[in-house]
Amino acid sequence: MALTVMFVSGPRRSGKSVVIQEIAKACLNESPHYLRLTAASGDKRQPPKTPDGAPRQEDCGVASAQWVSYEEDRVFEFLPRVLSRIHRCDRKARVFIEADSDPLLRHAYPYDHRLFVMPAPRRSSEVFRTNSQATEAFRAALEDTAAFAGEIYGLVEDPDRLNVSDPEASEARSSLTASQLRGLMNSPLGDELATRILLQPSHHGLLESDVVIVNTAVGGMSPVVDTCVRRLERVLNHVHGDGDPAHPMFACDPSDPEDPLRTKLLAKICGLLPAS
Repeated sequence: MALTVMFVSGPRRSGKSVVIQEIAKACLNESPHYLRLTAASGDKRQPPKTPDGAPRQEDCGVASAQWVSYEEDRVFEFLPRVLSRIHRCDRKARVFIEADSDPLLRHAYPYDHRLFVMPAPRRSSEVFRTNSQATEAFRAALEDTAAFAGEIYGLVEDPDRLNVSDPEASEARSSLTASQLRGLMNSPLGDELATRILLQPSHHGLLESDVVIVNTAVGGMSPVVDTCVRRLERVLNHVHGDGDPAHPMFACDPSDPEDPLRTKLLAKICGLLPAS
Protein backbone atom coordinates (compact mmCIF):
# COMPACT_ATOMS: atom_id res chain seq x y z
CA MET A 1 0.00 0.00 0.00
CA ALA A 2 1.36 3.41 -0.94
CA LEU A 3 1.63 6.47 1.25
CA THR A 4 -1.44 8.57 1.82
CA VAL A 5 -0.30 12.19 1.87
CA MET A 6 -2.58 15.02 2.99
CA PHE A 7 -1.30 18.54 2.34
CA VAL A 8 -2.64 21.05 4.87
CA SER A 9 -1.82 24.61 3.90
CA GLY A 10 -3.00 28.14 4.51
CA PRO A 11 -1.94 31.45 6.02
CA ARG A 12 0.14 31.43 9.17
CA ARG A 13 -1.63 31.25 12.52
CA SER A 14 -4.80 29.83 11.02
CA GLY A 15 -4.96 26.73 13.24
CA LYS A 16 -3.58 24.14 10.81
CA SER A 17 -1.91 22.10 13.57
CA VAL A 18 -5.17 21.91 15.52
CA VAL A 19 -7.01 20.73 12.41
CA ILE A 20 -4.44 17.96 11.88
CA GLN A 21 -4.74 16.83 15.50
CA GLU A 22 -8.54 16.70 15.27
CA ILE A 23 -8.41 14.71 12.03
CA ALA A 24 -5.93 12.24 13.49
CA LYS A 25 -8.11 11.65 16.55
CA ALA A 26 -11.37 11.35 14.62
CA CYS A 27 -10.32 9.51 11.47
CA LEU A 28 -7.25 7.36 12.11
CA ASN A 29 -6.71 4.23 14.16
CA GLU A 30 -2.93 4.45 13.80
CA SER A 31 -0.65 7.39 14.48
CA PRO A 32 0.20 9.42 11.39
CA HIS A 33 3.52 10.96 10.40
CA TYR A 34 3.82 14.73 10.52
CA LEU A 35 5.97 17.09 8.44
CA ARG A 36 6.16 20.83 9.05
CA LEU A 37 7.65 22.59 6.02
CA THR A 38 9.21 26.03 6.24
CA ALA A 39 11.29 27.98 3.75
CA ALA A 40 14.93 28.33 4.79
CA SER A 41 14.82 31.96 3.65
CA GLY A 42 11.73 32.77 5.73
CA ASP A 43 11.41 33.88 9.34
CA LYS A 44 9.44 30.85 10.57
CA ARG A 45 11.64 28.80 12.90
CA GLN A 46 11.25 25.55 14.79
CA PRO A 47 10.11 26.13 18.38
CA PRO A 48 12.78 25.37 20.98
CA LYS A 49 12.52 22.28 23.12
CA THR A 50 10.83 22.73 26.47
CA PRO A 51 13.17 23.14 29.48
CA ASP A 52 12.18 19.79 30.95
CA GLY A 53 12.78 18.01 27.63
CA ALA A 54 9.10 17.22 27.15
CA PRO A 55 7.98 16.78 23.56
CA ARG A 56 6.50 19.75 21.78
CA GLN A 57 2.79 19.72 20.99
CA GLU A 58 3.31 18.62 17.39
CA ASP A 59 5.24 15.55 18.59
CA CYS A 60 2.25 14.20 20.51
CA GLY A 61 0.12 11.43 19.06
CA VAL A 62 2.16 10.95 15.89
CA ALA A 63 4.41 8.17 14.66
CA SER A 64 7.10 10.69 13.72
CA ALA A 65 7.40 14.46 13.53
CA GLN A 66 9.88 16.37 11.40
CA TRP A 67 10.44 20.08 11.00
CA VAL A 68 11.95 20.50 7.55
CA SER A 69 13.47 23.73 6.22
CA TYR A 70 13.69 23.68 2.45
CA GLU A 71 15.57 25.66 -0.16
CA GLU A 72 13.08 27.05 -2.64
CA ASP A 73 15.05 25.95 -5.69
CA ARG A 74 15.29 22.36 -4.39
CA VAL A 75 11.72 21.86 -3.21
CA PHE A 76 10.83 19.48 -6.06
CA GLU A 77 13.74 17.25 -5.07
CA PHE A 78 13.67 17.21 -1.29
CA LEU A 79 9.99 16.50 -0.66
CA PRO A 80 9.80 13.19 -2.58
CA ARG A 81 13.03 12.17 -0.88
CA VAL A 82 11.68 12.83 2.63
CA LEU A 83 8.45 10.97 1.87
CA SER A 84 10.37 8.03 0.39
CA ARG A 85 12.26 7.65 3.68
CA ILE A 86 8.97 7.52 5.57
CA HIS A 87 7.59 4.97 3.10
CA ARG A 88 10.57 2.65 3.56
CA CYS A 89 9.91 2.56 7.31
CA ASP A 90 6.11 2.47 7.15
CA ARG A 91 4.57 1.06 3.99
CA LYS A 92 1.03 2.09 4.98
CA ALA A 93 1.95 5.49 6.36
CA ARG A 94 -0.50 8.35 6.56
CA VAL A 95 1.42 11.60 6.30
CA PHE A 96 0.20 15.07 7.16
CA ILE A 97 2.22 17.89 5.63
CA GLU A 98 1.67 21.30 7.19
CA ALA A 99 2.82 24.38 5.32
CA ASP A 100 2.08 28.05 4.98
CA SER A 101 0.92 29.68 1.75
CA ASP A 102 4.06 29.11 -0.30
CA PRO A 103 3.01 28.75 -3.95
CA LEU A 104 6.06 26.61 -4.70
CA LEU A 105 4.69 23.80 -2.53
CA ARG A 106 1.36 23.56 -4.34
CA HIS A 107 2.86 21.50 -7.16
CA ALA A 108 5.92 20.06 -5.44
CA TYR A 109 4.33 16.62 -4.99
CA PRO A 110 1.21 14.76 -6.22
CA TYR A 111 -0.57 14.97 -2.87
CA ASP A 112 -3.47 12.58 -2.38
CA HIS A 113 -5.60 15.21 -0.66
CA ARG A 114 -5.39 18.93 -0.01
CA LEU A 115 -6.92 20.91 2.85
CA PHE A 116 -6.85 24.68 3.02
CA VAL A 117 -7.22 26.28 6.45
CA MET A 118 -7.76 30.02 6.78
CA PRO A 119 -8.57 32.24 9.76
CA ALA A 120 -11.94 33.90 9.91
CA PRO A 121 -11.28 37.21 8.12
CA ARG A 122 -11.75 40.53 9.86
CA ARG A 123 -11.66 42.39 6.56
CA SER A 124 -12.66 41.31 3.08
CA SER A 125 -9.29 42.52 1.77
CA GLU A 126 -7.57 39.72 3.73
CA VAL A 127 -9.09 37.24 1.27
CA PHE A 128 -9.99 39.24 -1.83
CA ARG A 129 -7.88 41.75 -3.68
CA THR A 130 -9.14 45.31 -3.76
CA ASN A 131 -10.16 46.73 -7.12
CA SER A 132 -6.85 48.57 -7.48
CA GLN A 133 -4.83 45.48 -6.50
CA ALA A 134 -6.76 43.29 -8.95
CA THR A 135 -6.35 45.82 -11.76
CA GLU A 136 -2.59 46.04 -11.20
CA ALA A 137 -2.23 42.25 -10.96
CA PHE A 138 -4.20 41.80 -14.17
CA ARG A 139 -2.13 44.40 -16.00
CA ALA A 140 1.13 42.87 -14.80
CA ALA A 141 0.04 39.35 -15.72
CA LEU A 142 -0.81 40.38 -19.28
CA GLU A 143 2.44 42.31 -19.73
CA ASP A 144 4.93 40.12 -17.90
CA THR A 145 5.46 36.40 -18.44
CA ALA A 146 6.79 35.85 -14.90
CA ALA A 147 3.80 37.62 -13.35
CA PHE A 148 1.44 35.50 -15.46
CA ALA A 149 3.20 32.31 -14.34
CA GLY A 150 3.00 33.49 -10.76
CA GLU A 151 -0.75 34.01 -10.92
CA ILE A 152 -1.60 30.81 -12.79
CA TYR A 153 1.03 28.27 -11.73
CA GLY A 154 2.35 29.61 -8.44
CA LEU A 155 5.84 30.20 -9.82
CA VAL A 156 7.96 33.01 -8.44
CA GLU A 157 9.30 36.12 -10.09
CA ASP A 158 12.91 35.41 -9.16
CA PRO A 159 15.37 35.71 -12.06
CA ASP A 160 17.88 33.43 -10.32
CA ARG A 161 15.39 30.55 -10.07
CA LEU A 162 14.18 31.09 -13.61
CA ASN A 163 17.76 31.33 -14.94
CA VAL A 164 17.17 34.74 -16.46
CA SER A 165 20.55 36.36 -16.96
CA ASP A 166 19.26 39.91 -17.36
CA PRO A 167 16.34 40.73 -15.05
CA GLU A 168 15.87 44.04 -16.83
CA ALA A 169 15.44 42.41 -20.18
CA SER A 170 11.92 42.08 -21.48
CA GLU A 171 10.50 40.57 -24.58
CA ALA A 172 9.00 43.06 -27.02
CA ARG A 173 5.39 42.17 -27.70
CA SER A 174 2.43 43.95 -29.15
CA SER A 175 -0.51 44.97 -26.99
CA LEU A 176 -3.63 42.85 -27.06
CA THR A 177 -6.43 44.21 -29.16
CA ALA A 178 -9.91 44.45 -27.69
CA SER A 179 -11.05 41.35 -29.57
CA GLN A 180 -7.97 39.39 -28.47
CA LEU A 181 -8.56 40.39 -24.87
CA ARG A 182 -12.21 39.29 -25.06
CA GLY A 183 -11.09 36.01 -26.57
CA LEU A 184 -8.61 35.45 -23.75
CA MET A 185 -11.12 36.24 -21.01
CA ASN A 186 -13.71 33.92 -22.59
CA SER A 187 -11.24 31.03 -22.65
CA PRO A 188 -10.63 28.57 -19.78
CA LEU A 189 -7.19 30.12 -19.24
CA GLY A 190 -8.66 33.61 -19.03
CA ASP A 191 -11.28 32.36 -16.60
CA GLU A 192 -8.56 30.80 -14.44
CA LEU A 193 -6.55 34.01 -14.53
CA ALA A 194 -9.52 36.17 -13.55
CA THR A 195 -10.43 33.83 -10.68
CA ARG A 196 -6.93 33.83 -9.23
CA ILE A 197 -6.60 37.58 -9.56
CA LEU A 198 -9.80 37.95 -7.56
CA LEU A 199 -8.10 36.30 -4.55
CA GLN A 200 -5.11 37.40 -2.53
CA PRO A 201 -2.04 35.25 -3.41
CA SER A 202 -2.07 33.79 0.12
CA HIS A 203 -5.46 32.21 -0.66
CA HIS A 204 -4.81 30.76 -4.12
CA GLY A 205 -4.37 27.30 -2.63
CA LEU A 206 -8.03 27.06 -1.67
CA LEU A 207 -9.00 26.73 -5.35
CA GLU A 208 -7.16 23.40 -5.60
CA SER A 209 -8.19 21.98 -2.23
CA ASP A 210 -10.57 19.12 -1.53
CA VAL A 211 -11.85 20.88 1.60
CA VAL A 212 -11.65 24.53 2.67
CA ILE A 213 -11.88 25.32 6.39
CA VAL A 214 -12.66 28.82 7.64
CA ASN A 215 -11.49 28.48 11.24
CA THR A 216 -13.88 30.60 13.29
CA ALA A 217 -11.77 29.99 16.41
CA VAL A 218 -9.06 32.22 14.87
CA GLY A 219 -9.74 35.72 13.62
CA GLY A 220 -13.11 37.38 13.83
CA MET A 221 -16.68 36.13 13.80
CA SER A 222 -18.66 38.95 12.24
CA PRO A 223 -20.78 39.87 9.22
CA VAL A 224 -17.47 40.10 7.32
CA VAL A 225 -17.00 36.35 7.76
CA ASP A 226 -20.47 35.58 6.43
CA THR A 227 -19.95 37.85 3.43
CA CYS A 228 -16.54 36.34 2.62
CA VAL A 229 -17.89 32.80 2.96
CA ARG A 230 -20.72 33.52 0.54
CA ARG A 231 -18.31 35.07 -1.98
CA LEU A 232 -15.90 32.14 -1.64
CA GLU A 233 -18.73 29.67 -2.15
CA ARG A 234 -19.62 31.44 -5.40
CA VAL A 235 -15.97 31.31 -6.49
CA LEU A 236 -15.70 27.59 -5.74
CA ASN A 237 -18.98 26.85 -7.47
CA HIS A 238 -17.75 28.79 -10.49
CA VAL A 239 -14.46 26.88 -10.60
CA HIS A 240 -15.78 23.39 -9.83
CA GLY A 241 -19.38 23.60 -10.99
CA ASP A 242 -22.57 24.46 -9.14
CA GLY A 243 -23.52 21.97 -6.48
CA ASP A 244 -20.24 20.05 -6.73
CA PRO A 245 -19.88 18.36 -3.32
CA ALA A 246 -16.25 17.45 -3.95
CA HIS A 247 -14.88 20.83 -2.85
CA PRO A 248 -16.92 21.88 0.19
CA MET A 249 -16.17 24.73 2.56
CA PHE A 250 -16.83 24.67 6.31
CA ALA A 251 -16.87 27.79 8.48
CA CYS A 252 -16.56 26.31 11.95
CA ASP A 253 -14.39 25.76 15.01
CA PRO A 254 -12.70 22.41 14.26
CA SER A 255 -11.90 21.82 17.94
CA ASP A 256 -15.36 22.60 19.37
CA PRO A 257 -17.52 19.45 19.73
CA GLU A 258 -20.57 21.68 20.08
CA ASP A 259 -20.10 23.24 16.66
CA PRO A 260 -22.63 21.50 14.37
CA LEU A 261 -20.48 21.94 11.25
CA ARG A 262 -17.47 20.30 12.91
CA THR A 263 -19.11 16.86 12.70
CA LYS A 264 -19.82 17.32 9.00
CA LEU A 265 -16.28 18.57 8.40
CA LEU A 266 -14.66 15.56 10.07
CA ALA A 267 -17.03 13.15 8.34
CA LYS A 268 -16.04 14.61 4.99
CA ILE A 269 -12.32 14.35 5.73
CA CYS A 270 -12.61 10.85 7.20
CA GLY A 271 -14.29 9.82 3.96
CA LEU A 272 -11.22 10.95 2.02
CA LEU A 273 -8.85 8.76 4.02
CA PRO A 274 -8.60 5.02 3.32
CA ALA A 275 -9.51 2.68 6.14
CA SER A 276 -6.67 1.57 8.39
